[in-house]
Amino acid sequence: MKRFASIIFLAVLIFVMSFTNPGRAAYVDWINHKTMDESSNILQKGILSFAGKSIFDAGTTQSDYFIFSIYETDFTKVGMGKVKSIGIFNKFIPFSSTQEQK
Repeated sequence: MKRFASIIFLAVLIFVMSFTNPGRAAYVDWINHKTMDESSNILQKGILSFAGKSIFDAGTTQSDYFIFSIYETDFTKVGMGKVKSIGIFNKFIPFSSTQEQK
């Protein structure tokens, strides 16, 4: 009986995780808002509010694993570094971030 309950629990967990795997558009919105919140430069905030979503969409790659996704945003060519995040349960958790040293 315990084994059957464990299998049911695992199946429900996988279903919930796959249903709450956030998409690319949600990630682009999240990274755009996160960058705007961290910026203290009014010009940079203006640019991000105007064209941030298209900028982040172009620099982001997504690896979808059905129950979660890994997103990597790479701006090392413009001196902003890389950010890797995992998308799970409709949330984004950054787990790797590098900044270019000036």
